[in-house]
Amino acid sequence: MLLLDATGRIEFANPAACALWQAGATRLTGDNFSNLFVFEVFSRDPGLLQAQWEVVLAAAREQPVTLKLQPKESAAFDVSVRLEQMGDTPPRYLAMIARPAATEATAAPAGTPQTAHAIPAVENLFSLLAERSQIGFFDLNFTSNEVYYSPAWKRMLGYAENELPDTIETWGSLIHPEDSAAAPDHHGKTAAPGARPFALEFRMKHASGHYVWIQSAGLQLFGPNGALQRVVGVHIDNQDRKEFEESSLRSVERLEMLGEYCQLGVFDLDFSSNHYWYSPAWKRLIGYKETELPDKPDTLAAALPGEEIAAGINAYFLTKDPAHPAYFETVKLHHREGRDVWVYAGIFRQFSRRKELQRVVGFMLPVPAGQTAPPVAKQPGGLPAELLAAMLAELREGVLITDADGRVTLLNAKAEQILARSAAHVNGQIVSEVFPLVHRLNHQPGEDPVDKVIASGEAIDLNDEFALDRGDGKYTPVVWSCRPVLDAADRITGAVLVFRNPEEMSLTSEELIRANRFESLGHLAGGIAHDFNNLLTTILGGVSLAKDNKDLSAIENSERACLAAKGLSKQLLTFSRGGTSVRHVVKPADILHDAVRVAAAGSAVKVTIEIADDVQTICVDRAQILQVIQNLIINAIQAMPTGQGNIWINASNVALAEGQVPPLGGGNYVAIDVRDNGGGIKPEHMQKIFDPFFTTKKAGTGLGLATVLNIVKRHGGQIGLTSEVGAGTTFTLFFPQADKPVEVDARRAPSLRFGTGRILFMDDDREICMLTATMLDGLGYKYDLASNGEEALQFYKRYLNIGRPYDAVIMDLTIIGGMGGEQAFKHLREMDPDVRAIIASGYDNEDMVRQFLDMGFLGYLTKPYRVADLGKILKTVLGK
Repeated sequence: MLLLDATGRIEFANPAACALWQAGATRLTGDNFSNLFVFEVFSRDPGLLQAQWEVVLAAAREQPVTLKLQPKESAAFDVSVRLEQMGDTPPRYLAMIARPAATEATAAPAGTPQTAHAIPAVENLFSLLAERSQIGFFDLNFTSNEVYYSPAWKRMLGYAENELPDTIETWGSLIHPEDSAAAPDHHGKTAAPGARPFALEFRMKHASGHYVWIQSAGLQLFGPNGALQRVVGVHIDNQDRKEFEESSLRSVERLEMLGEYCQLGVFDLDFSSNHYWYSPAWKRLIGYKETELPDKPDTLAAALPGEEIAAGINAYFLTKDPAHPAYFETVKLHHREGRDVWVYAGIFRQFSRRKELQRVVGFMLPVPAGQTAPPVAKQPGGLPAELLAAMLAELREGVLITDADGRVTLLNAKAEQILARSAAHVNGQIVSEVFPLVHRLNHQPGEDPVDKVIASGEAIDLNDEFALDRGDGKYTPVVWSCRPVLDAADRITGAVLVFRNPEEMSLTSEELIRANRFESLGHLAGGIAHDFNNLLTTILGGVSLAKDNKDLSAIENSERACLAAKGLSKQLLTFSRGGTSVRHVVKPADILHDAVRVAAAGSAVKVTIEIADDVQTICVDRAQILQVIQNLIINAIQAMPTGQGNIWINASNVALAEGQVPPLGGGNYVAIDVRDNGGGIKPEHMQKIFDPFFTTKKAGTGLGLATVLNIVKRHGGQIGLTSEVGAGTTFTLFFPQADKPVEVDARRAPSLRFGTGRILFMDDDREICMLTATMLDGLGYKYDLASNGEEALQFYKRYLNIGRPYDAVIMDLTIIGGMGGEQAFKHLREMDPDVRAIIASGYDNEDMVRQFLDMGFLGYLTKPYRVADLGKILKTVLGK
């Protein structure tokens, strides 16, 4: 059996049909019915295929016809073909193909094993279809009171084979009350004796309690007295199509309401298929009724200004914002009455791989009444003059704009202040006269940045090597960047120079901490990569011994290295994400060891930690204090002239007297010393060392120690500093003692926990899916695998519809190019409020765990994980 659409394209093929054509389960789907048979004239031309289909359709609906079936790998043979229509909107057809009984046993291709490709006998065909196909069969015999519902018929309504009795009462209880008169077991007036075909749509009750749409086709058999004696037919689940039809009707209704009441005009120009459409509301925008304008591209072209459409409608859409598929603008249309109509337009374009315009879909909405021009008149550059002036005035950087000759055309207020010149005075002057640069160190004249940019066409990134020559022997430090201004044809029309006095630059506390954190990550990257490679060596070596030599002695070391790498990545993620402003009571030793592990990774410097046994706890934002200690360690390592040396870190309790370490009050503190034997700090730099942007390093930003001081003070602490050139430097951090025990999150080592149930696992990494599937199988769970959120939703809906939702769902947080776990969970909650979901992620962060648990997830599985970790989280969530 084949299920065909109105054009003869195959939508479904049952296993018997696939066996006839020697095709896989899905290879027939989508093919044209005419391609499956041998005709006197063979062609792939769509027109001829359609003509052949229409001939077969006309003949096979009246009576069975004989056609020559062409298998994929053997000779053609004769079959009997009968077509039955199912439904009218749109029509679909059930094709029933049978082989002559005499050839059943002999027509298998030569050399083909009968066990692999044998075609079931005719008498077995019905039972095979009834048990395995997606089409449900039923037989209502009112004369003998015998009823049959196939297993597929029952599955369609959410029942197992033994859960629904084969009785006429079952049929009556499942039919929707409003549809009972339209069902095939009712026929109205007395009919003539014989068989009468039917094709109907009605609703039947699902095991879950809701109704599903069924498409039913078959025969009604009437006795001599015109009474209905028997109904035989097939059912096909029509729910998806009905939902689509209802959704389409609602969409059309919404569009009509927007057009009727909001004057929203919509159009669709499909150049690839030559299908064009304008909504009635669009035609009314320019004064026409629906039937007065043809649905052709010329209709829009005639409404647009002639000068804009001179090159044709395709060129018109191609030249608009070519870098993006969608754009918005104000458009002038020509009204039927000869006046102009201004509209807001939103346009979306589809292009082929060759960048050819294939389709344009858009909307147009009239500009509010009383406004006959675009809402804001724009300059050729695109920005309104008033907006540009206001924006430049608010900037805290100086902005200087020139023409293509390098002469000043615009200066904002901040630029006037820094240059001590008015815009009117410098307008038309060359930049070298207005912005004279000299090198900071030797005061030698610098190159004109605008001349360089206009000549090369390349931008100059942020530069801090120069100062402005004020002409009186004094110099103003300046940081600046410059880039060319290009027109639509990529021609240089000028340059923009942005500059600022670094002594006026300031950051908020949060900006300072964030900027320093990213700078530190750059310093740490190489060392962390070194440590990761060491751990990977242990892991790979153990796996290699187990795989190549069958030696498992190093597997335990590999597992420990995996856990160490997981811990290192967790620390790195914690540092990169920054703090949460939530403070916890912690042991100083824990923070110091974690900080050294990351900051000293890959370094040749020896770091020694000495912590007194009685050191008290401190209450801090752990991530921010990690940042403080790591900054100090990085500075100490960079202070080693030879790249080798020693760093000593000590922690102890101290009691400070009032005024001993201003501005701290008297009391009990924890003092942390970070001491090195590097080059030391020059005396003239000691007072500036904590100033933002002060640095003595060639590639430094001057944010590190400013950040350290800011964080420590926000925790009620202070920093002490002693240094001797050539001997080394000591930073001492003071934090108030917490006088509370450490907050312990006790975690027992996971053990294997076996369970039962069906699990849906979603991850876009195939290797992770396969590995987790093996774990789940070993733990005793059944499972299904999905590669993205869309597949997971389809799986879940399928089992939910038959009243057997998954016991738990494990979803990866991030899916490349698809729906991730967070978004999929929201859809699952709408589908089943009782869904039990677990999020899986490589982000091992307590704040993220709390965030997803608050969202409704019942568990958080951190990657990488072991079998025991997986078993434990499932036991916790399922409670069994």
